[in-house]
Amino acid sequence: MGIRLVIFDCDLTLWDHRNVSGLRLPFRKVDAEAVADADGVQVRLFPGVREVLAAIHDQGLLMSVASWNQPEHVFAIFDLLGLSGYFTRPKVEPHPYKERTIAALFQELRADGLPLRPEEVLYVDDRTLHFERVREAVGPVHILQAGVDFTQFADVLAYLNGQNPRIVS
Repeated sequence: MGIRLVIFDCDLTLWDHRNVSGLRLPFRKVDAEAVADADGVQVRLFPGVREVLAAIHDQGLLMSVASWNQPEHVFAIFDLLGLSGYFTRPKVEPHPYKERTIAALFQELRADGLPLRPEEVLYVDDRTLHFERVREAVGPVHILQAGVDFTQFADVLAYLNGQNPRIVS
């Protein structure tokens, strides 16, 4: 398939909370898979996320994030759960224009000497709202919709390994 970069959304894609920007800092680690905000509201990774991120990393693929959130919230969760090292140039911005964040990511990677074709990118998000705009801005990236195209996070790895060759268009 030739995927070289996987871009993940965060809310309702990597973890079970729909808007971590609405939570109160500081966060504290609850266990290896969860954090809680200042009011005790928990954010938990979906089952298999950590293992899939490790497997994608071990395959030598790049991973990044395109998230519509307050950066300090997302990065606090990444730090507490030990996930920060997985992501190259993560893009977390407080606006819904993921096409802008992903286009900027492409430019930054190109400047780093890592030019990518859209066909070499898999974008994973729970909301279809962003898919068409991302494709218009950067080209025909591969897309998987969390909760629709897969319900087990391990299915993302199966897709990357060619065990589910369906490309959403």
